[in-house]
Amino acid sequence: MSPLLAATAAHNARTPAVPVHALGISQIISYGFLFYAFAQLKMPLADQLSIAPSHVLNGLTISLLINGLLAPLVGYWFDRYGALRVLAVGLVIGACSLLLLISVTSYLSFILVMIILGCGFAMCNYEAAFSAAVQMNEKGSRRNISIITFYGGVASSIAWLMIAPLMYHFDFAITMLILAAILFGMAIWAAYIGCNIQRRHADHDTNQGAKLFEAFRWSELTRTEKIALVTLALASAFEYLSFGAVALLLIQWYQELFGNAGMAVLLASIYGPFQVVGRVLEMRYGARYDARYTAIIAFIMVPTSLLLIQYPSLIMIAIGMALFGMGHGILTVSFGYITNMYFRAAVYGRAKGWISTPRALGMAIGPSVAGILYGYGGGETFLTAMFFVTILAAVIFAIILTQPPRDGF
Repeated sequence: MSPLLAATAAHNARTPAVPVHALGISQIISYGFLFYAFAQLKMPLADQLSIAPSHVLNGLTISLLINGLLAPLVGYWFDRYGALRVLAVGLVIGACSLLLLISVTSYLSFILVMIILGCGFAMCNYEAAFSAAVQMNEKGSRRNISIITFYGGVASSIAWLMIAPLMYHFDFAITMLILAAILFGMAIWAAYIGCNIQRRHADHDTNQGAKLFEAFRWSELTRTEKIALVTLALASAFEYLSFGAVALLLIQWYQELFGNAGMAVLLASIYGPFQVVGRVLEMRYGARYDARYTAIIAFIMVPTSLLLIQYPSLIMIAIGMALFGMGHGILTVSFGYITNMYFRAAVYGRAKGWISTPRALGMAIGPSVAGILYGYGGGETFLTAMFFVTILAAVIFAIILTQPPRDGF
């Protein structure tokens, strides 16, 4: 274990609540500005570069691929150097990438900037926040992860509802400057808190001596740990493939159904608050039940929602979006906490990193898959295909029920 992790583990009982809530706000900002925002930024970027909007989504796919490929390395950094410091660097890189998007003039330069954005996103997404929460207080990790995802649940709604008026009253460049400034501000907070934690325990580190950094190798994992790692990785890969595809095309689907752009944005935004509802339910009642069983319930909600939103009925769509939001809200907590059920805090970052790689790759190809299916088969064909993808994810996840978690869980 690194000196920083040894110190924070010794101080778990006195960990303040404020950093956990601020970690949650960091996820509103990182997911909202570095992922969800492109549902609305793709049109001005397409106009700026004189390309099709689908080509902008291809750039986002490349960004998410970079995010996935870097996950194991970034997970190593979380365990080695402390997740808060890595998160701060990621937010700065994300802010710089948004500023660079203002001046891109060619498709090649756009792709290069999206690669930079992917590097930053890999360092400041949920894996960073979850790792920081586990490092600060492993015993309270389920509740703290729920709190973080409580905030992250409204990332899409806040981003979409914030960017629309900014783009209306200002131009693309001013909008990006505002988003970048907020990312920079959050980075300063993360760096400040990370440095304070390190300084607070400097004497403890000196007195106790630095412990060796724990190894994390496939050959040294138990059979249960290997099954948990593969199951969580594959299940999350298919689940987030569906999520990455659906989330960015909801507005387009509803606009085609009702012919009203404003209504399309409002309907798509329903799922954000209901992500929060799912996470509140998980936070309030989840501790009474095995997190794996609550995840199974959430896995049922998601494909059900994809069936409901295919009907041109406001009531059916509202119910479907509520289920879509609650299901994903619970699953985000589940994937974060269940990893800790099988892997201790000292190696959590690396375990989550390996699990996150196929998940991020699935999410990365989601927009491209969506564009192909939507373009050739229409919205109903696309949503039906995503229904079967989420069913497959649920079946794979159910395998983990056969494996007992480690002691204490």
